[in-house]
Amino acid sequence: MTEEKDVCCSGEAPTLILACSGGSNVGQVSNSVMIELDRKGVGNAYCLAGVGAALSGFIESAKAAKTIIIDGCPTGCGKKAFEKYGLEPSQYFVVTELGVAKKHDFSKLTEETDEVLRALLEKI
Repeated sequence: MTEEKDVCCSGEAPTLILACSGGSNVGQVSNSVMIELDRKGVGNAYCLAGVGAALSGFIESAKAAKTIIIDGCPTGCGKKAFEKYGLEPSQYFVVTELGVAKKHDFSKLTEETDEVLRALLEKI
């Protein structure tokens, strides 16, 4: 078990990881990668739907944090949700740009997640 770092009084902004959870393989890979990055201590998984739904607490938290958005495809729903509120992610990734083709086939999610996770860990 990894020890959580207390950033409350350190002056260090937390890192929030927000991911597409769309209805394709790449949406599900995005979500799975977010969870794995959280488990590895890269940042905290956070609710993109809360930002997209215009919930003020989610928007304010995103403004105060370093943010990583992982979108599944070039449609860029996560990035567009941020743009709506004048937010710019600290880092932005698109799963289809990391070598996974978008399809409605969920049979290889584990392999695709591992592939994208390795690519992102090299870039973060």
